[in-house]
Amino acid sequence: MDGRSFLDIAREQIQGTTPAHWRTAAGRAYYALMLEVREMLKRWVFVPAPRDSVHTFVRLRCLYAAEKDLKKIGATLDLFAQLRNLADYDLNAVEFNNPTRAQDAINRVSHALVLLDAIVADPARVAVITADIRARWP
Repeated sequence: MDGRSFLDIAREQIQGTTPAHWRTAAGRAYYALMLEVREMLKRWVFVPAPRDSVHTFVRLRCLYAAEKDLKKIGATLDLFAQLRNLADYDLNAVEFNNPTRAQDAINRVSHALVLLDAIVADPARVAVITADIRARWP
């Protein structure tokens, strides 16, 4: 299984007719991206220490990257981590009275995955990014 499989579930859930469907869609979209980025970092030999939050580890490696597309991915992760928290923990969140926010998550995560694929496909970009991560996170 890969993280993108969660995006398929998000697309199924967005078709539902209740806030529970839309909350689930938002959460699954976030996890699709977070898990794909985590696996990319693992392939590049960047793994969180046992005491670290994997969510924070992944998000910060992207948010503070020098590479603009990886930074965009980090911003997407940051935004939808917050939305996922609302979906999972705030039963009064009005963001899920309709499917709009969850659909936005699906759309933006889909775009972020395209950016991720472009990064991974370019060895020169990967070399610059991994050197930057090593320099910022010794």
